[in-house]
Amino acid sequence: MIHCHFYNSIGTVSTCYLPIPELSCRGVFKLSSLVEPFVLPFLLARSLTVSFFNPFRRAQAENDAGQITVQVKWGRDRYNIPIPQPSLTPLSKLLATLSTQTSIPIDSIKLIYKGAVLKDQSLTIASYGIKDGSTLVLVGKDGSAPGLEPPKPTTNATGPIRGKVKQPETTTESVLTEWISNLVKSTLEPLQPFIITFISYTSPNATNRPSQIPKFEVLQKEHARLSEILLRGLLDLDGVEIPSGWTEARKERKEGVKKVQAELNKVDEAWGERKKLGH
Repeated sequence: MIHCHFYNSIGTVSTCYLPIPELSCRGVFKLSSLVEPFVLPFLLARSLTVSFFNPFRRAQAENDAGQITVQVKWGRDRYNIPIPQPSLTPLSKLLATLSTQTSIPIDSIKLIYKGAVLKDQSLTIASYGIKDGSTLVLVGKDGSAPGLEPPKPTTNATGPIRGKVKQPETTTESVLTEWISNLVKSTLEPLQPFIITFISYTSPNATNRPSQIPKFEVLQKEHARLSEILLRGLLDLDGVEIPSGWTEARKERKEGVKKVQAELNKVDEAWGERKKLGH
């Protein structure tokens, strides 16, 4: 008789007894050719069942596989998305999950990470440098987000964001480089007074904090407005078509993305501090 010990689904030990008809000459148990075909499949099936139903072992297996969780911001909504094996999971899987949760068609979803739009759906999550705890921003094809009005053309920084900009047709790199520079300026310069004011209202570290602070709902709307304008600026920069070999134009766009993303980060961080205080 051989004693077999197993961990059951709640983590305790169970024992079963299996008759073994043969003994080796050294006193070591040996499975006979008759019993072995029946015992081994049983042991294997039992082992797989225990590994699946035991929550501790299952969690450990998921951690060993490298599961991460990312936060996706969509307007005022937040989604915490678990991603198993990011080195194997393509971007298309994440887009499909977000499409299900937001009801936005996959083709209309744009994800932004560190100022860049994630375009190639066949690349893995890890290939984009996304790690556990990373924050991504989701925008619709028209820049829309829940609770926000679709963008309308305007030149007033206090109103809705402008429509999509039209890239000039040129065969001269310097012309396109200057246009990109002006695109960044036209996005950031009108917003600077509003960003400074917003941070003074919301950041506890602001040195110019006024005595009269607007209500939570007012600040929430202003955060949504500023975020939407800056996100549209990132999308405009991403949509610029730069011919191959135009290194200066690409450099100008890259620097522009960094500037716009930096302002977006400041606005989000200040709003995050304000939300900790509650309504």
